[in-house]
Amino acid sequence: MRHLRQIPESVKPVIAMSQPVRENLTPRQVAQAIGVSESSLKRWCDRGVIETVRTAGGHRRLPRSAVLSFIRENGHELADPQVLGLPKNGGQGTRVATSARGDFMNALVAGQEEYARQVIWDLYLGGHSLVQIFDDVIAPAMSDIGKQWDCGDVAVYQERLGVQIVLRILHEFRQSLPPVDTGNLAIGGTAEGDQYVLPTTMVELTLRTRGLRACSLGTSLPFESLCDAIKTHDPVLFWLSVSHIADEAAFLKGFQLIANETRERKIPLVVGGAAMCTDLRSKLPFAIYCDSMQQLTEYLETHPPKPWT
Repeated sequence: MRHLRQIPESVKPVIAMSQPVRENLTPRQVAQAIGVSESSLKRWCDRGVIETVRTAGGHRRLPRSAVLSFIRENGHELADPQVLGLPKNGGQGTRVATSARGDFMNALVAGQEEYARQVIWDLYLGGHSLVQIFDDVIAPAMSDIGKQWDCGDVAVYQERLGVQIVLRILHEFRQSLPPVDTGNLAIGGTAEGDQYVLPTTMVELTLRTRGLRACSLGTSLPFESLCDAIKTHDPVLFWLSVSHIADEAAFLKGFQLIANETRERKIPLVVGGAAMCTDLRSKLPFAIYCDSMQQLTEYLETHPPKPWT
C-alpha cells in the first residue's frame, strides 16, 4: 500500500477490545509497574505523594487515574505497563507529536491496534494533554486517512476499522480520567444525517478534562430530540459537532430550534466541525464557534459555564 511507513513486524494486527481497566490498584502492582520497591511506594502513599484510599480493612489502594497522573507529572518510564492495563511497550520512551501523527495513521490503516494505543499512551504519559493529542495527532491522522480513502489508497473497511480502534482508545481514556464530582452537566452530539462519532466523543473528553460532567448523546439525532434533551437535562453547556450536512436548508431550520432553546435558557451553544464553513457560520445565530479542542479549552477558560445552584 502506498504512503505507509514501516510498522514494527512484532506488532500484529488485532481486532479486539482492550483489556479491562482496573479502577484501583495495590501498592505492589503500582511498584511493579513503575519499577520501584513496594516499601518505597507505600512511603509515597503515606506521605501523600500519590493519592491513596483505604479499604474497609485498612489496606492501601491507588486509583488508576491518580497513578497515571503521578507518572505523567514525574516523568516515570514504565517497567511493566501491562499491570496498569497499558500497551506492552507503552510509556517506555519519549515520542513527539510530529512523528506520532504519521505513526498513528499508519497503525490505524494497518489494523495495528496495540501499536496505535502505544503511540497515544506514549504521548499522554510523556506529558502531552489530551487536547494536544486530539488536535495534533488523532484529528489530522483521521483526516489523512480520509484523503487516502478519496484517492483509493485506503479501502472502506480500513477506514471503518480505524474509527473503531480510535473509539476504543478514547473509551479507555474516558475510564482513565479522574471522576468528575461536579453536578455541572454538558451535553451534545450530532444532528440527523451526521454519523461522525469521533469529533463529538473528543469534545466530551475535552470537557471532562475541564471538570464538566460531559456526556455525548450520540450521532444523527433529530433537532427536535436534541431540544428535548436540553429541556429535560437543562445543561450548563450544549455542543453540536457538525462534520456533515446533507441538506443545508433543513439544517438551518433545525439549528434555529436549538438556538432558540439554548438562548431562552441562557445556555452556551458551542458549534464546530469540518462542515462549518465561513458562509454557513454567517447564517447561524447565537453560537460560539470552536475549530479545535484547543479553542474549546480557551473558551472555557475565559467563559466558564455558570454552575448549577
